[in-house]
Amino acid sequence: MTYHYEDEEARNRHIVPSPALQVIPDAEASLPDPKHVAERIALAAVEVMSGHRSVRQLQRWLAPHIYVELARSAGLQSRMKKLTRLPGRVMNSRVCVPKQGVCEASVVIWDMTRPRACAVRLELHRGRWRANALDII
Repeated sequence: MTYHYEDEEARNRHIVPSPALQVIPDAEASLPDPKHVAERIALAAVEVMSGHRSVRQLQRWLAPHIYVELARSAGLQSRMKKLTRLPGRVMNSRVCVPKQGVCEASVVIWDMTRPRACAVRLELHRGRWRANALDII
C-alpha cells in the first residue's frame, strides 16, 4: 500500500515514531579512550611482571584466561628475581580499530632497564573495555 502526499508537511503528520526506530547513542561514545585504557593495562601488566603491582588489581580489566596466564608468569618472575627496579612508563603507543567494539594497540614501555613491547587487544564487555589478548616481549 502506497500513500501519496501533496506536500512534505502532510506526509510528516502521519508518521508516528516507533520505539524500535529511535536513535540509540553509540555505546563506544561513553567509553574512555581505548588508547589510554590499553596504555594503562600494558603498564600495569609490566609492573605485575616486575613485582611492583599485584595481579589482583588487573582482574576486572583482563579476560579470565589472560588473568590466569599473567598470574602464573608473575609468580615465576617473583621467584626468580628481587624487586630492584623502578616502575616503568609509557614511551609510545599506536591504536587501530579493526571493527566496532574491538581495539588493538601496541605499547612501548620503558621499565628503567630496557624497553618492553606490549600488544593488547581490547574488546567491549558489559559496557567497558577488557583485554582479550596481551603479549609482553
